[in-house]
Amino acid sequence: MNNNRLYRNRTLTDNVNMVFDFVGENWRKWFKMMAYFLLPFSVLLGTTLAKFDTETFTFNITLVGSFILFFVGCAVVTALEILLVRWYDTHDGTLDECSVATVWRMLPKATLKCLVSIVIGTPLIVVSLLFNIIPIIGLLAVFAMLPVFLVCPIMLLEPKDSLWNKAKRAFSLGHKKWGRLILITLIMGVVAILINNAITFPLAIYTALDSTFQISTTDSVFWSFLGDVFEYILSVAQCFMIFIEMGLFVLAMTYYYGSVATEVEDIGLESDIDNFANLK
Repeated sequence: MNNNRLYRNRTLTDNVNMVFDFVGENWRKWFKMMAYFLLPFSVLLGTTLAKFDTETFTFNITLVGSFILFFVGCAVVTALEILLVRWYDTHDGTLDECSVATVWRMLPKATLKCLVSIVIGTPLIVVSLLFNIIPIIGLLAVFAMLPVFLVCPIMLLEPKDSLWNKAKRAFSLGHKKWGRLILITLIMGVVAILINNAITFPLAIYTALDSTFQISTTDSVFWSFLGDVFEYILSVAQCFMIFIEMGLFVLAMTYYYGSVATEVEDIGLESDIDNFANLK
């Protein structure tokens, strides 16, 4: 019997622990799914970023392609994490029987729903960031927009309601437990920084070595080729780590939603099993 259900009243610590318990218990399956569905986006993003010249910043097809790939990748990782949580929750706390083929059948429909939510939510976040002219107002505006991240879990876990009602419900639940939502966001932000440092550290070493060797071996074709290959690999790894960080954040938001919905609205597991069947 699954003792770590999605719809269960949890404390802040329990919500954060659930993210790492979920990954820890299913890390092979979880990483396999992430690699299968997100690594292609990371490779393509790494390729476009490698071709992007920051010294001649122009609005070109490479930049547009990078943004499109990133937004679609965000939708894919969001849909994937929520589907995995839903499977875990309705199959006695295990992903053992969850295959790539099973997820693939549900993922396109779920991704489209998440993409709509991300497209709607992004301008709201951008508008809130514009208030950074006055730091205090900007910070409050960003915190006020955090419930937008609950729209995707509601959209995939409870698909029967309209998009407008889902958005209203997301903001209602988010602001009722606003302090907890802010703390979870800050904690997952620290986790993201630590993960990101695992990639930026070797990148910093490479940059230092590259500067040294360019001074001493400016005509070395071999070093130039080797450096380009290494830089490309690091770029792909960094893109993949961004999706990993995003996946952990989505897990945190999903479990936060399950906890708050149970606490505020007393939602049970049985009714939501029927909603999971609608995703197939």
